[in-house]
Formats: sequence, structure tokens, C-alpha cells
Amino acid sequence: MRHCSVCKIECEKPLRCSKCQKTIYCSAECQKVDWKVHKRSVCTKPAILHRVDKLMKKWGGPGSTMGTINRMEQLAWEERRRNPIPAPKCDGCFLRFRGTPPDEDDEDDVEDVGDAFKRCTTCDYTICENCTQPDMQGTCRCPKSNFGVSYCLSPPCYLDGDGRKPYHDDRHPEIAGSGYDEGAFESKERQCRTCGMIARCLKKEHLKDALPGMN
Repeated sequence: MRHCSVCKIECEKPLRCSKCQKTIYCSAECQKVDWKVHKRSVCTKPAILHRVDKLMKKWGGPGSTMGTINRMEQLAWEERRRNPIPAPKCDGCFLRFRGTPPDEDDEDDVEDVGDAFKRCTTCDYTICENCTQPDMQGTCRCPKSNFGVSYCLSPPCYLDGDGRKPYHDDRHPEIAGSGYDEGAFESKERQCRTCGMIARCLKKEHLKDALPGMN
């Protein structure tokens, strides 16, 4: 039996959001109550993307081939964190660093990307200078920070996260220059659940924005 997303009661004849085809309601009244937040979060994605997410969860489950590959990758990164060694290739673009002999699979005319430019001391993610450019800004493998800088200090960005799960927790960037006006922030200061600082945090409905003002 499905439960209403608002009042949590069991729905004998559940209603489904016609746009995202994901969220369940027991009545039109509950849908109206939820719409203000729902349209800024779950419903920002078209139904086809929700179906893709569902398929990816199915294919990437613990017993699937993709799930096994993901688990092996996770174990490899855990080993790197425990026993870090100089990375032979950039973890962003996968091109080799200066001094690394080419693999058999490498193209003969592909040059190296110079020396390692940036390394996360927590997860060992290492990138070249090209992968630090603004249009290439990605993430290391840490779930709540990027190369030691906590995500909560910056405005939302769809790239933030550990590469598998996006970061949607507290954020408290400086209001000036954040891309938001004061109305987007909570009215009172409180302790950030990520870093512990006391600050005015962004309201919940903005935490899943792809970029400031883009939900």
C-alpha cells in the first residue's frame, strides 16, 4: 500500500503528480499543500529522468553487474585512501602525468598533462591543472567537501558530491555574491549540520537547485 507524501496515510486510490509521475498523494488537497516545495525539488526533473533514475537504481543494485563494478571501484578508492601513492594519471581526465610511461592502450600522439596540480589529502583524488579550470570544476571523492573546502560554504552546484551522490545538505554562502537574495535564506542563524558554524542557511527548497536561481 502506498502512502501519501504529505499526510503519510495509506492511499487506497493514490493520485500521482502528472509532471514527475513519482510523488504520491491521497487527495488533491494534499497535492496543493505540497506544490510550493514540490515544484522546486522533485518536480524540477521531467518524468523521463525519474524513469531513468529508477532504471539506474535497478541496474546498479547490490546484485547487479553495475553494482559489483561500483563496489570494486569503491574498494579501490578505500585502498588508495589507506595507502596513498603518487597518482600516475589525472583522476579527472585520465591522461597521464609527466614521467608516467604510456600504457599499451594509450594513443601514440597523446601527450602527458604535465605534473599533478592538485591532490585531496583526504581521499587522494589527484588532478591536472586543466581539470581545475572553471568549466571543468568537478569534485574529489569526498561527500561533503571538494579538496578540503566544505560545500556548505558555497552556493548550490549540480556537480557537488562524491561523484555518485550529490550534496544536498546545509549551505550558508555569503549572501552578497551567492546569487540569492535575503529571502532565500532562513530568517535566523543556526548551527550548520555540516561544518558546525553558526550562520543563516539557505532554505530547504533551494538545497537541490542545479545552480543559484536554477531549480
